[in-house]
Amino acid sequence: MNYPIYFDTKNSLNLFGLKKDFGFISELYLKQNLPKVLMFTGDKGSGKSTLINHFLYSIFDINHYNKETFSIEENSIFLRQFQNNIFSNIIYINGENYKSIKIEDIRNLKKKILKSTISTKDRFIILDDIELLNQNSLNALLKIVEEPLQKNYFFLINNKRRQLLETIKSRALEIKIILNETQRLEIIKKLVNFYKLDLILDPKDSFLSPGNFIKYNFICKEYDILPTNNFVKNLLLVLDIYKKKKDILLINLVSFLADHYLMNLRDKNLIKNDKLFETKDYIMDNLNNFILYNLNQNTFINAVDDRLNNE
Repeated sequence: MNYPIYFDTKNSLNLFGLKKDFGFISELYLKQNLPKVLMFTGDKGSGKSTLINHFLYSIFDINHYNKETFSIEENSIFLRQFQNNIFSNIIYINGENYKSIKIEDIRNLKKKILKSTISTKDRFIILDDIELLNQNSLNALLKIVEEPLQKNYFFLINNKRRQLLETIKSRALEIKIILNETQRLEIIKKLVNFYKLDLILDPKDSFLSPGNFIKYNFICKEYDILPTNNFVKNLLLVLDIYKKKKDILLINLVSFLADHYLMNLRDKNLIKNDKLFETKDYIMDNLNNFILYNLNQNTFINAVDDRLNNE
């Protein structure tokens, strides 16, 4: 299975929300008041990376970026360089699939930062999944951001998956990306219309961020995974995909399917809230152990099945 282009935020030619946030950081930059370290905090899929990308488009390719429609033209040379990670004024680091951002990554980052660029423009260092920094990486990063070079800006993306240490938060201007229900549904509608998506999930029947919604919708449609199906059956399907893709997105999908299944039981008065939370924690704890320690899949599935049958 190959993911469609909209799975990668670097392919997002249009910004469908967060216009005020875009205007805020753009104004700070134009007035030369942009802090050297910004932290964008919000749920995965809420638009943090897309917002940053469009801000960068507007700086590095003003001739092909339309600030009225918040879109960049496909024929932009900068866009192609950015998508292929060959634009020297942008450095991008991220951690994925339960892998921490290692101290070697931060040391290599320092070496890149010390190198001069051909362009005289500012340089932006983007660290996604900042919450995946381990202690050594965090300490190394702190030393870099405490004394940033004049033309370097750090954009830190915090997806709120783990508690982030105050030592890093205190050194950044935090921009919180929070979508209310109206904004969330409006952005999902625009994404669905723009990419002409067939829906298998109901936007109103979840609290999914826009980015996660369209990704989960694609996977569920591709593999006939319905939230209303038996949860263990869905779990088996997702784990089979995970064996091939090794994508943390699929683990997050399990969390969504578990929430949907358990809340449906609660609505039918088949489970109480305290048991619901205990069961969800049990599923996710065992899932994390299954992944981290490469445990036997059948043992994991049987344990979850037994737990659900005893509720």
